[in-house]
Amino acid sequence: MNKLGAEVSPYLLQHKNNPVHWEPWGSEALDRAKREDKPILVSIGYAACHWCHVMEHESFENEEVAAIMNEYFVNIKVDREERPDVDMVYMEALHQMGLNGGWPLNVFLLPDQKPFYGGTYFKKANWIQLLHSIHNAFVNNREDLAKSADGFAESLSEKASFFAHSDLAETAAIIPAALTKIKSALDPVFGGINKAPKFPLPSLIQFLYSVPSSLSVELALPILQKTWMEKMAQGGIYDAVGGGFSRYSVDSEWFCPHFEKMLYDNAQLLSAYTKAYKRERNPLYQEVIFDTISFLKRELLSPRGLYYSSLDADSEGEEGLFYTWSHAELAALNNEEFLKTYSISKNGNWEDGRNILFKSSPVLNAHFEKEMEVLRATRLTRIRPGTDTKEVLVWNAQLVAAFIEVYQVFGRKEDLQGALDLLQAIEMHLNKENLWLHQAQYSREPIGAFLDDGAALVLAYIQVYLLTSDIVYKEKADKLMQMICDDFAHPELALYQYRSKKADYLIAEKVEVMDSVMPSSNSMLCEAFLWMGILKNKADYTLKGRAMLSQIIERAMAHPAYFANWLRIYSEWIEHPKAMLKYAGNVDGLAGFNWCIDKDQLVFIPSDEIEAYLLCVGDYCFAPVLTLQEVDKQLAELI
Repeated sequence: MNKLGAEVSPYLLQHKNNPVHWEPWGSEALDRAKREDKPILVSIGYAACHWCHVMEHESFENEEVAAIMNEYFVNIKVDREERPDVDMVYMEALHQMGLNGGWPLNVFLLPDQKPFYGGTYFKKANWIQLLHSIHNAFVNNREDLAKSADGFAESLSEKASFFAHSDLAETAAIIPAALTKIKSALDPVFGGINKAPKFPLPSLIQFLYSVPSSLSVELALPILQKTWMEKMAQGGIYDAVGGGFSRYSVDSEWFCPHFEKMLYDNAQLLSAYTKAYKRERNPLYQEVIFDTISFLKRELLSPRGLYYSSLDADSEGEEGLFYTWSHAELAALNNEEFLKTYSISKNGNWEDGRNILFKSSPVLNAHFEKEMEVLRATRLTRIRPGTDTKEVLVWNAQLVAAFIEVYQVFGRKEDLQGALDLLQAIEMHLNKENLWLHQAQYSREPIGAFLDDGAALVLAYIQVYLLTSDIVYKEKADKLMQMICDDFAHPELALYQYRSKKADYLIAEKVEVMDSVMPSSNSMLCEAFLWMGILKNKADYTLKGRAMLSQIIERAMAHPAYFANWLRIYSEWIEHPKAMLKYAGNVDGLAGFNWCIDKDQLVFIPSDEIEAYLLCVGDYCFAPVLTLQEVDKQLAELI
């Protein structure tokens, strides 16, 4: 029988009425596979995944398909956002098989959890054929499958030899070369990596905006940066009517998204557009930032004060129906300029005669506020896409940091309050008896925080501390860092395992290092170590962060686009370190300070360990001084 009815994951609940005898990941299903000596099918997806819905409708809702699956397999459904550790292991297994990854992820395991075959989306006929082939192989070629599975399981183990060590003290300047490589991969017309599908990649954007202006200009990056940010804001990937970004564009022009909206994308893009605004002062970016915040608060804010995970791509069984428009609906606005600006076609500029709003120029949406109000009112009459109501620690922590960054640039008190309220909700609902949780609700046992959850929360605490000078946040960050050091340390590497040592058994423990649509958990932790070394004056923290960089920097130089957060950290802390001014008391003590250096290159750090002011750059610190006038003279020496 299907056992998903008692789950809290919206993705698992989507499958609760399937005739497939789905079970959640856990000891009950895994033990049954051993007891009955059956292969395991692990099918992994997430609630907003379009192709997951397609495969469900074609195969998992089909009685014929379900009968085959139920007879031959123990069928386990996994929400990748609820159990990213399980997804990480079996996605890597698929790559080891030489296959492309994606979701839905369908992997076949022996009863001991070792994988021997997998794939992503399969059409119904192909899926039926594969099920029979897997069954026959399991019955007739078990020994060969076992050898193959042993090999894949062995390849999943992280080994120290995979990570070369570089001496940071002897590493030559690498940022210009990394930027040159990245520049060659960028689309000069529409921005972003020059291929389709095209993802926003906020970590890469933030790296490009973090390098000193002089280096950016020297490498002719500003026009590419501006192109990237403007074209995304103009594209269909950005919701001109309701605010917020979809997960990715299926084409290279940012025109047609897959329409699902994820909290993690929008939290990071708030930070990315804020950094871009600081450098360019482009009003289009300000509009994107404010409207995205409005979208998040209107559509993803939960009654608990946390933010939900995502909105589905589909509504009423059709992708993009909620977000697209017929020509008649748009023509009724009686504004030819609007139709031209947003590339509207009588026959539709997309599928089934529908139109995606796609701006031909970087005009503000506010220019058409009257028309936008009509479209927003029309949307209120439509059936909304489903909401994934999981409240995940890492993404909420990232949003805290984003709110702080927006507040520092625009000074809106509601953004500061949004950060403080969200942090309070995190502490209230994502901590159970001193155990940090990955998500606020769970079906059986609580799911403990993963490394990205903890690292992102430390960074959020740091940002709030730097802004408020409240030592409570620094001490909370320090306590969490000590827990991470105890529970996540790798036995051989300076890097850290994705899962706590107290977590349940998996066939491999992964070390996440690549920055993709999200910064890797280890890169976030590395930055947390470097910050906490400064804030707590602990050399041990600083050395841990530098040791992590030393094990990654060679890979980052080889593949800079996939290690963008690592490179930003390396740039800001090693190659182009910012001046850091420690000051006693609160930020009011900086009133009237005579700036003589680029504000972006000077970081203010409240401290309870000094009497007045201490200026440091990289590994060098000036002598402590008692007045801001003396600090001003020291800064003059840096120019």
